Amino acid sequence: MSIRARRTPFKLRKLLVIDDDTALVAAYRDLLLPYGFEVLTACDGQDAIPVVEQNPDIMLVILDLAMPRMDGREWLRWFRSHRKESPVIIISAYKLDASDEDLKPAVILEKPFHVAELLDMVGLFCGLGTPMAAEAT
Repeated sequence: MSIRARRTPFKLRKLLVIDDDTALVAAYRDLLLPYGFEVLTACDGQDAIPVVEQNPDIMLVILDLAMPRMDGREWLRWFRSHRKESPVIIISAYKLDASDEDLKPAVILEKPFHVAELLDMVGLFCGLGTPMAAEAT
């Protein structure tokens, strides 16, 4: 038994990814884990509600709009009634109107996007320096 084991463990920052595309969810997790994030996931808005209720310390949500059962817009309305200010990044393959009241306040990232763009946004909201930002110049 080593003394080191008694140190307070490093607190991971929590992100929630809500998307019904399991391959994409796995890609987000692989991308963000090395940056010290705990990546919580839900396959639609309905599954995401208990995750949010059990994790008041979620720092950021990455949200897909087109999902079965409870879509992103419906979930966002629910989320805003509980957490008005928490940052949300909406990822969509469709052209969205940034002035759409349903989506405020949120940042919209259109598919296809570069990994560096997503990392920059995550860094902006969660305060991490992204090594990839230097390469993008």
